[in-house]
Amino acid sequence: MKKHHWALISLSVNLLQALLKFIAGILTGSLSMVGEAVHSLSDSFASVVAFITIKLSDKKTKRFPYGLYKLENIGSIVIAFFLLLTAYEMIRRAISKEVVIKEEYLGFGLGVVVFSLLSSLTLSFLERRAGKRLNSPTLIADSYHTLTDAFGSSLVLMSLLGVYMGYQLDRYFAFGVALLISYTAFSILWKEVSVLLDVSADEKTLDRIRQVLLSFPEVKEIKGLFVRSSGGKLFADLVIAVEGRDFIRMHQLVDLIEQRLKEEIRELDMVFIHYEPVDGEDLRVGVLVDEKGDISQKFERARELLIFGSSPERIRDLPKDEVGISGLICDKGLLLVICGHHPESSKAKGILSQRGVFVWETEEKNPYKALKEVVYNLCNVKDSHKEGQAHRPLSKPR
Repeated sequence: MKKHHWALISLSVNLLQALLKFIAGILTGSLSMVGEAVHSLSDSFASVVAFITIKLSDKKTKRFPYGLYKLENIGSIVIAFFLLLTAYEMIRRAISKEVVIKEEYLGFGLGVVVFSLLSSLTLSFLERRAGKRLNSPTLIADSYHTLTDAFGSSLVLMSLLGVYMGYQLDRYFAFGVALLISYTAFSILWKEVSVLLDVSADEKTLDRIRQVLLSFPEVKEIKGLFVRSSGGKLFADLVIAVEGRDFIRMHQLVDLIEQRLKEEIRELDMVFIHYEPVDGEDLRVGVLVDEKGDISQKFERARELLIFGSSPERIRDLPKDEVGISGLICDKGLLLVICGHHPESSKAKGILSQRGVFVWETEEKNPYKALKEVVYNLCNVKDSHKEGQAHRPLSKPR
């Protein structure tokens, strides 16, 4: 079953319990029974909240591209306030005057209480198991709410059994259950508010992600690991140092890492991986420009090749065809070249592909703006993390 199916089942059970307890409370005159009817009714409202938030939480729109997962956390917070309201009501009733219970309806009352106790325990167990399997914090919170109903039913059961022994135990059990309900409510509030504030995922999850990343020999260092939770989903933002300077292979590696992470950690909804080459400081980037000094829109229209990096160059006498230009790029040992479009010649594409040259297409006309676009968006070249050692910027060609 899906998450909203469990929410509907919880709603139906709570409404049935509320009706039966209210009838039994009126017939027996038991204040604790009437209080439990109110408790079950509040559970019904909580189940409605759970159903609404679960139905809406998976929706993604242009304005909410990350989805509405946090609605589940908000729903859990609403349920926690229902729990606090119930605890307050039970304490208020516990300190009120003594209530005389009508013994002629004790049998019916006991039957209702036993039914409520067993149904609440069963529903709580099944709903919590489904919540963990479906990774739904709202279902888990609602299962704890249902569990408090079982404790409340135990209170009423003790109270009715006490009548046979000549004792009135309502107020004492009411205080105990109210404290338990309050503890559960504050635990839920602490957890869900932390999620709304983008608390980090637990250390166990972070360790699992580290193990997956370091299982790839090309990953030499994890420089940043940020994982937040939202409605049972996880969003990861990773910064890794990768060995090599072949951009095509590095892209393929990052795609493989993302796929492996989602296979190993099912809760991951989105993974953003920023990577930087281990030897990024020796990066040499070529830019094809036309006769105006703008970035050439085609390989064959290029009149100059500007090379940026540790040994900058300006090459003016370029071959007249795409194959010749591609061969020159490979001879110069470039791993990335900026142009308006990829070469049209299949032979030229083959030459670049065999040498692992990545062609970066851009709409920019200014070579230096395009270079900045490449550095910050593809290579993610940053200042060195070593204290006091600045990253050497790419030099202009002579």
